[in-house]
Formats: sequence, structure tokens, C-alpha cells
Amino acid sequence: MKVRFKEIKNKEELSEYLERLGNTPEGIKILSQKGKTYLFEIEGIDTRGANILKQDAISVGGDCAVPRSASVFKPGKWTVLLMVNERELKRLTDKLKAQPYGLKELAEKLREAFENYRREEFTLRYRGRELPLKRPVVMGILNVTPDSFSDGGKFNRVDAAVKRCEEMLEEGAKIVDVGGESTRPGSEPVPLEEELKRVIPVVEEIRKRLGDDFFISVDTYKSRVAEEAISAGADIVNDISGFRFDERMAEVVAQYRCPAVVMHIKGTPKDMQKNPYYEDVMAEIVNYFEEVFRRAEEKGVSREQLIVDPGIGFGKRIEDNLCILKRLKELKVFGRPILIGVSRKSFIGKITGVEVPEKRLAGSISAAVIGAMNGARILRVHDVRETVEALKLLSAVEEVEC
Repeated sequence: MKVRFKEIKNKEELSEYLERLGNTPEGIKILSQKGKTYLFEIEGIDTRGANILKQDAISVGGDCAVPRSASVFKPGKWTVLLMVNERELKRLTDKLKAQPYGLKELAEKLREAFENYRREEFTLRYRGRELPLKRPVVMGILNVTPDSFSDGGKFNRVDAAVKRCEEMLEEGAKIVDVGGESTRPGSEPVPLEEELKRVIPVVEEIRKRLGDDFFISVDTYKSRVAEEAISAGADIVNDISGFRFDERMAEVVAQYRCPAVVMHIKGTPKDMQKNPYYEDVMAEIVNYFEEVFRRAEEKGVSREQLIVDPGIGFGKRIEDNLCILKRLKELKVFGRPILIGVSRKSFIGKITGVEVPEKRLAGSISAAVIGAMNGARILRVHDVRETVEALKLLSAVEEVEC
């Protein structure tokens, strides 16, 4: 006999493998639910609920890590770690429905979180256009600013912007992100009228000259800019503030029913890099998005409109940016597409020693591919052709049958 490790990516791949082994359809259905253990961190569960949860988890074949203080029935609220596979989770949530101490509500939250986490396919829709996100796609950066950190002043004339947009589409970009205000660390806000003057003519000309077979996003936190850009032909609002800098932004997104990127930022572009600090960066980001989603839905925004961006480089230390890339899958709990923007950013330069942003291609592609492997479905980049090629190779590796 021989013993080997077998790497299986997901439930579907496991089902195909079991079928090749000759298992019955019934056996495949049962066994494919046992192939992966999921870890659920549950915060704020009381002592009684924690002990019942552990007992029920063990009874279905899983387990639950409970603090010693809770195990000896010290009153309080605790954080526990539930460990179950898919089959065990189903049996556990059925049991919890009959339990007190908030466990019935926990059962629903566990099921919702699991379904969201498992979701792999998304489609952006607007004005009859559709963009499937089963595989990662590239959003090309088009800064129509004089002072962006990497390419400021290169495309702030309409003709130059249209030409660059055309190049990015030919290189494989599916979305072009037009921005009229630099949000590099330390940057000052741009007056509304100046941003409108920069952005709207470019959006109009891009749509007029290059057609309708691609998505245009507008990188702004100002509701007026977003509204006029949508009227000029844009499809997506990309708001670095998560609807917080301009309270009317959520109302505009709700009114036009367009897709919107909501990003995590700590502070503002002017002060965000002044000693940012996190106890647990991903926990804080998840909490932030829970509040963003809640407030957006109160304003009439559908959850299905939203795309989440953890805001790499926006109020983050080097270790925070690396942690986000490593734990990016935790954002899948929202069941929405994940966007990341790592292109040419300073943390890449500090790690690689490459000081000039335009020369950070290798580090940018490496970070983008790591992001795609960990769940990102939209990659916001300067170097479109090279990133598209890297993603083709990644997709080929992931899809090969072996």
C-alpha cells in the first residue's frame, strides 16, 4: 500500500474525484460534504450558550474551542471557535434551532455566513451590460489628475485619457476606473467643480468614442460627481469612503441602482498614514463593512449592488496590508465580490526595495495574483496587459484536471 496527500480545492473538485474513484452518487453527496473543515469565530456568546454549542458540536462530529473560564461556567460573554465540516454544520444548525440563549438566531447566522462564504460566482449588471465574475477580472486605472502618486499628469487631457482607455481595453481590462482626485497619502481634497471638470468630459468621450461593451467606474466620494458621471455614461461608483464622506452618496447609488465599490479607510487621505494601528486588522475591517452594509440598506441600496474593497494602503501599516492579502477570504462572509488595489503601492516598494512606483511591476503582479488566489474577483491595476497574462496562467493552473 501507498499513502499520499491529496490536494482538493473545493467541493466540486472533490465530487469529481470521488466519481472517478467509482463512488455512487449517494456516496459522493455525503462524502463531498466531509472534505473540508470550516472554522467559525463566534463573538459575544454567553457562558450557557457556549457550553451547549460545544456539546452539540461534539455530538455531530465537530468541535468548539471554548475559553476555560466559560467551561467552568463563569458568567460572561465569550469568543469561541467552531470547527465543523459542511455535513456537521447542517446537523448542528438543525439542533441549535431548538436551543435557548440565542442559539436559534446563531443557527441562522451560521447558515447565512456559510452560504456567503461558499459563493463563487457573481455578475455585475447595469444598463443591459453584464460582467461575469466567476474568474478574476482587471479594472484598469485611469487617473485624470495632475498629482496621482504613480501616473499623475499623464492622462489629464481628454484625448490622452481616451487613448489610454482604448489601450487598456485592448490589453484585456473589463472595467476602466476614472478618477479625478488623487487619494495618495497626504493629499488635499479637490474642489467639487474642479473634479467635475476633470472627470465628466473624459467619461463622456470614452463612452462616445469607444462604445458600450465595457464598464466605466468613477472613483469619487462626492455624490454630485458620481451622479453626473452616471448620467454621462459611467456604470459603477467607486467610493473610497464607503458612503461615509458624503451622506448623499448612498442615496445616489440607490436611486440609479448601479453597482458600487465600498472601501475601508481609516481617517482621510490627508491623515490616514499618521500612525494607524489595529489590534486585529481583518476583524476591524469586517466590523466596518457590517456597519456600511447596514447603513446602505437603510438608504435603499441593495446588498447585491455592493462590492467590497479592504482598502490596502489606506490607513494601513505594511504588516496590515500583508495580513489583508493573507486573510482576504474572510471578507467572503458578505457574499459579495471582493476588489483589491495593490498596484505600485508603497508597501510593495518597502518590501522589495523598489523606490520608483512605475518600476514595481513584479511586486504588483505578485500581490495581485495572491489576492486573486485568496478570493479577489476584481483587481484594480495600472499594468493591465501583464496582470491579465498572469491571471490567465493562474486560471489555467486552477482549472486543469489532474
